[in-house]
Order: sequence, then structure tokens, then C-alpha cells
Amino acid sequence: MRSTKAKAVPRSWYFSRFFWRYYWIRLVELLDRPFLVGPAVIALGAAFLVASLPDGTKLLAKRPGWSWLAGPGEAGVALKAALPPVASLLTWINYALAAYLVALVLVSWRHKRPDLVRWGLGVLVVSTFVVHGITWLLVLGRFLVGLVVAFVRWLADLIALMGNVFYDYVIQPVVGLFSLLLGDLAWVGALVVVVVVSAVLGDVWSKQLKRAMVIVGACAVVVGVVVGVVLGLRALFGLVPEWLWQPVVSIGGTVLGWLLAVVACWMAGRLFLDQLRGGAHAGSGRRGVVMGAIAVGSTLAVLMLVGNVHGAYALYPADVEAWARAVLLSDAPKLDATVTLLVIGLCVLGVLRNLGRMRTEPGMEAFHRSLLFTIIGVYVAGGIAGLDKETSN
Repeated sequence: MRSTKAKAVPRSWYFSRFFWRYYWIRLVELLDRPFLVGPAVIALGAAFLVASLPDGTKLLAKRPGWSWLAGPGEAGVALKAALPPVASLLTWINYALAAYLVALVLVSWRHKRPDLVRWGLGVLVVSTFVVHGITWLLVLGRFLVGLVVAFVRWLADLIALMGNVFYDYVIQPVVGLFSLLLGDLAWVGALVVVVVVSAVLGDVWSKQLKRAMVIVGACAVVVGVVVGVVLGLRALFGLVPEWLWQPVVSIGGTVLGWLLAVVACWMAGRLFLDQLRGGAHAGSGRRGVVMGAIAVGSTLAVLMLVGNVHGAYALYPADVEAWARAVLLSDAPKLDATVTLLVIGLCVLGVLRNLGRMRTEPGMEAFHRSLLFTIIGVYVAGGIAGLDKETSN
């Protein structure tokens, strides 16, 4: 009879390359899942937010009912103090970025795919300076809007001038002629003119009148519904006693606050996991290279936005630079630099795992999801940086 006793795994296996390759594949498969377990993602997002906002967490712990956040707030402050200096982190980031470029060149040379280097470098540069480009586009858009407003004002003044000329040189002479010829019956001449104009423009007038009536009717319905809802709510609040509404509003506000907190934690966790997913796919075909370059470039862009790394604020417009210094600038963006270093390191490993055999590139759905979460992540990172600066002050 065959023995069912499990075989002991030799200890040397844990120190072999097969062990690390096995668990790296397990990690990649875990990150490939479209939705991980909800509580795990929420817990990861909560830990990331606490680490990003230690002072804000400590302030929130002082409110009634939130004292349990005092411990996580102290842990976030301790973590921020334990991280290496920003100068050291920036040096390591430079080394990691050089390693990423070398790995990209090696994979491209190994598989005779020069397009991988072109796409990787191009997307990396664009995604790194995308925030600068957006700010300059906003400045250009504000300038164009100013031109449009100036043109509209000039056009309105021109129409007003033409109206005055028409009134002075057409309406008044006609009215004066009718008064001179018909005396008290001048209104008859005006009525004849109105009838003739209406007969000439009869078809056009009927169509325009129908359109105007439809628009006015639709606006009236919308206004009526809004007014009815407001009056109904006012009457409902008046009928229900105040002692009953107060607990309902209090409980509803508490539930809404918790829901918003859960959604914020889930979003932060999803964004962080998407950065890791981009690193795991980096190097897997053209789309994988693009996803990895976007992950690296977006983290570098956020680091330059919140930390003025290498004098990046000098490339912003003057108004944007002043706003960023007042709202976003952090004296020591240690956590942002650590996340950047982690993402670049994962991208290096993701590229090198394709050195022997090119993995299947991710699908368009994964690529679109990564791009969407990257765009959202830049805004979320800017908001977190603003909250951190506000609570630190």
C-alpha cells in the first residue's frame, strides 16, 4: 500500500532560486486578480492613509469616539521618523531608475525588440512630466478663455451699437413718418408693418415658436418639480417632531461618515495595489512596458509635486509654483520617496523576469484599468499631500 505521508521539504530549497521564483509568481497571480478580498484592500488602504497622514490621525484621535486612532497615529509618526533621510532615498531612487533602464535595454536586446526601449523611455518621460504639462495646458486654457471672453464682450458691444444705430436711423424715422402722415392713426401703419413681416416670416416664425414653447415648457416642468420637492420636504420636516429627526440625522451622519471612510480606504488600497500590479507586469510585451513606465513615471511625478525634487517647481508656471509651495510642499516626503523606490524596484524585477522568456502581455482591460487608476492616483496623492501639510501646520 502506498504511503500517504507527506515528504519533508529540504531546508536548502528555501534558499534556492526556485523558492523565490515560486513565491514571486504567486505574488504576481495575486496582483492579477481584478478584485482582492474587500477587507484586505480596505485594511491596506487604511494603513497607507495612516502612514501618510500621521498628524491628521492624531488630531482625529482627539475627537470624541475616535480615541482608538491614537495608537495608529503614534505608529505613523514613529514610522515616518524611522525612514531613511530624503537625500539617501533620492540617491537610491536614482540607482533604481538606472537599474530599470538597464533592465529594459537588456530585455529589448535579448528579444530583439527595440520598440520596447522606445516605448518605455517615451512613456517614462511623458508620465514623469505630465503634471507640468497639465499645469501649462491650464495656463494656456485660461489665456484662451480670456480671449473668448474679450471677444464675446466686443461682440456684445458691437450688437448694442448696431441696435442703437438701427433704432436711431430706422425705427425713429419710420415712426416719425407714420405720425406725420397718419396722425392719431399711426398705430394702423405699425400694425400693417407687423402683419407684413409676420406673413413673410410665417414659416420660420412657427418653427421657432414651437421650439421656444417646448423649451419654456420643459423649464417650467423642471422648476415645478424642484419647487414641489422643496415644499414637500419642508412640509414633511414640519409634520415630524424635532425630537425624532435629531437621532435620525445623527445616525445618518455617522453611517455616512463611516461609509466615506471605508470608500477612501478602499480607493487608497486599490491605487497602491495597482502600482504593484504595474510593476509585476513591467516588461511583459509592449503594453506591459507601457504599464511599468506609467507606474514609475507617475510616482516620480507625485514625488516632484509634493517634494520639489531636483527643483521641479522651477518648471511650473509662477501661479502654480506659488500654490504648490503654499498647499502641497512637504519638507521631508519620506513616505512618497519610499513608495517610489518600492515601485521602481518592483518594475525592475518585473522587467528582469522576462529576460529568459517573454511573458504574455496584459490585456487591454488591465491596461485601461491601470491608466485610469494612475490618473486618479495623482489627484489622490495631491489631496493627501495637501491634508498632510494642513494637519502638520
